[in-house]
Amino acid sequence: MADAAIAAAGRLDLLRLTRILIRIRLGTMLNAFRVRRRGRSALLVLVIGVIVGFSYVGLFAQAFSIITRTIGIDGQIATLALVTGTIAFGSLAARAASNEAVRAGSPENEFLLARPVSLAALVAGRALADAVTDPIGALFLLPVLIAATQVWQLGPAAWLVAAAISLLMQIGISMLAYAVQLAIVRWVPGRRRRMAWIGLRLVAAMSLATLWMLGTWVMRAPAALATHVGAIAPALAFSPSMLVSAPLAELARGEPARAALALAVLAASVGATMLLVIAVARRAGMAGWEEAGAVWAEGTHTPRPDAPLLTAATKDLTQLTREGSQLLTLIAMPVIFVGVQIFGAAGWSWTTASLDRISWLAYSLALYMATIGPLTHMQAERKAFWILRTVPVPLARLLAAKARAWAIILGGIGALVFAVLSISVPNVSMAERVAAGLLVTAGAAGMSFVAVAMASAGADLSDETSSAVGPSTIYAYMFVGGLFNLVLGEDGPTRVAGLVLYGFAGWTYWQAGVEQAAFCLDAEAVRARRVRAADGATMLIIYALGGRALAKVGKSISGGEIDAATALLVIRVVLAALIGIAAAIYLARRPAAVRPRRRWMPSLGIAAVAGAAGGGIVRALNGGDGSLPAAAIVPIALALLVDEVVLRGIVQRGLPVPRAVAAAISIVAGVVSAQLSAPAFSMGAAALLALTISQAAGAAVFALSGRVAAAWFARLVLVGVAAFA
Repeated sequence: MADAAIAAAGRLDLLRLTRILIRIRLGTMLNAFRVRRRGRSALLVLVIGVIVGFSYVGLFAQAFSIITRTIGIDGQIATLALVTGTIAFGSLAARAASNEAVRAGSPENEFLLARPVSLAALVAGRALADAVTDPIGALFLLPVLIAATQVWQLGPAAWLVAAAISLLMQIGISMLAYAVQLAIVRWVPGRRRRMAWIGLRLVAAMSLATLWMLGTWVMRAPAALATHVGAIAPALAFSPSMLVSAPLAELARGEPARAALALAVLAASVGATMLLVIAVARRAGMAGWEEAGAVWAEGTHTPRPDAPLLTAATKDLTQLTREGSQLLTLIAMPVIFVGVQIFGAAGWSWTTASLDRISWLAYSLALYMATIGPLTHMQAERKAFWILRTVPVPLARLLAAKARAWAIILGGIGALVFAVLSISVPNVSMAERVAAGLLVTAGAAGMSFVAVAMASAGADLSDETSSAVGPSTIYAYMFVGGLFNLVLGEDGPTRVAGLVLYGFAGWTYWQAGVEQAAFCLDAEAVRARRVRAADGATMLIIYALGGRALAKVGKSISGGEIDAATALLVIRVVLAALIGIAAAIYLARRPAAVRPRRRWMPSLGIAAVAGAAGGGIVRALNGGDGSLPAAAIVPIALALLVDEVVLRGIVQRGLPVPRAVAAAISIVAGVVSAQLSAPAFSMGAAALLALTISQAAGAAVFALSGRVAAAWFARLVLVGVAAFA
């Protein structure tokens, strides 16, 4: 009796357990901001989530306004129900496939295993805590609901209804996902459990690809989507997704009482779901989560006694072929994601209409595979990387062996897909086919080296609780991968510039990866801030791709009182300012350069002489014609400042080469990034030469003085002498 009383006194009820989980998770998030290295990743995810959420509100509001003008209120409600239902199912499938609730060894599970917590209370408490501590879970659903309230002009009070719907849906989705995970672990035998998980991952990939396809329809052809949905509106009225849109739909009809009733029905449905999941959890018992994910709970592979020795090049590939689920994930998930978009969103005829589009398809497929394969190689090395560190072979050689093995696979897949699909393109010479195929193969193989390098450059194996590949690494990798699309689908000069910047980014990431891999097991060394040229290369890519994309947006929004030139100037100034702020924060949080600097007056004197000489040369090349208006002084000064902070303050300073070589490399990087970021301007030989002289002046002044401000002043003087004198 005494033992039972003690156990009952220490048992956690649902609300108390929920409060503990919320406090633990919020504390963990706060600590992530406090830790110097992980704080950047957490802040990046938060900022991107907020920006993406606001962007979705605007994009869907614009598309939904077209839908409201195309069909009646019933069709509008059906469209909203279709979109929200697809989002909810995609979120459910992704959560169910993650097996987070039943993964053994996590700190949260280890803590709760030591407490007298029932599995039913744990599942319910986790679902309630998820709704509070997981704002990313509402990243798609809440913006869509808020956009609908704006289009229907329901007022700010309807935002609270949208937030309540999103909160209830998060609870229901979490509960159902945990129920699926518990059911698999409880009732599926261990030897078959791995295939069950991979099946869930394939379903999640299919649902997310379907969501992407539907989103493409909504953004590209909202009127056509509305017409098709209007035909099936009676059937959608009986779907479960109608519960999500019903409260806002009743408000749109002017029935607030029925809207409150619909919200109560949704809450009751979520409550019934919670009771059902609690019943499943009680039946599953402790076996539903105690041993899930442990090495003894699922079947393991026993190596053959006569198996050949593994090398750094074959270890990853052997692990893939040994684990059938990983091989299926590597191949099936990218095929599903790309295939559903092609046949459902873009269309087969559009995709295979030219060699450029086929090149994009083949390369994108290889790029998706690289995010699952070589980009995660350091995650697989978490337990055994110390063995590679003890091998008397340079790390660069070991990483190169890994990259070569992956390059053969991904390059071969890209070449095979391109060769098969390019047959359908008529009236194309064999030389054009071979050239395009070689570009695709080289791009896919090159991204294997970039993936290995970037994974090593961002690896932190000193902390068992953090992932070896963070979100910032994944985003940077996608930016570098997106750069190569310029090489595949643009004209000759753009291809050359893209290849140069692509090679420069790959080289800097390789240098950073080899350097990081040498101390990735040392917590203090990993968390020490340092200036890396690879980070500057990422900023250059963002500037190049962003400037190119925003220039096209400026053309589309120009008109009326705003002409194309003004719109292009404004958006380029905004982009430059954002990148400049990010670069300034990056440098401010790192130690100052150790190289000796000249005093301010000699530095400014060198800058004035170099700028005047360069400006005179440029003015002579232009025939003494200064054509820039005075209003352009501020935008030009801002653009030059951003150039110098990124190129000189980060790239030239962070390159592990002699100063003269670093200056030459920064000149080339600055020229090609400027050429890529300005598609609206036809950069002739004279303009290209003037840009090169300007970059050379800044690089030379920085190499001599070690001051970014002096390099910026030199380029300002050059522009003043060349264009305003």
